[in-house]
Amino acid sequence: MTGATSDRRDPPGAPTSKPALRRRSICFACGDLLFLSAVGMVATLVMHGMHLFDWNFALVSIVGMAAAMLAQMLMAFGVAPLLGSIESMTPSMVVGMISPMSICTLHMFGCESSGGMALLIGAAFGALMFVFVEFYAARVRRSPGCLHPLRPR
Repeated sequence: MTGATSDRRDPPGAPTSKPALRRRSICFACGDLLFLSAVGMVATLVMHGMHLFDWNFALVSIVGMAAAMLAQMLMAFGVAPLLGSIESMTPSMVVGMISPMSICTLHMFGCESSGGMALLIGAAFGALMFVFVEFYAARVRRSPGCLHPLRPR
């Protein structure tokens, strides 16, 4: 009987060297950063556009959040084949909800943002979410549960 480790083979086309794996990891990280920043920018710009209408604040907030979340969802579905569905959907949902709310918060305080400011705020929220996700992933990789998997009882 042979052990499981001696029979294990890499799938065809898989990178075999550590530099190739590192390069691939960096490419995916850059893609995640660009995607989360783009989601933040689009969602915030959608909410900024809603605030340009002279409607009731509650109506603008509800319609703007629905439109921003729809834009986020379509973007996440679009990149899911490349970045993965959970990896793209979950963090982008947070960015797609929080960044548009910043425009509403600024509006409540009487600060009307410009389109460029809305894009900058959205990009900042996307970049902050990327940093949070990377930090969280590093913490999970170093956790004792990851190093010592649970044994069946």
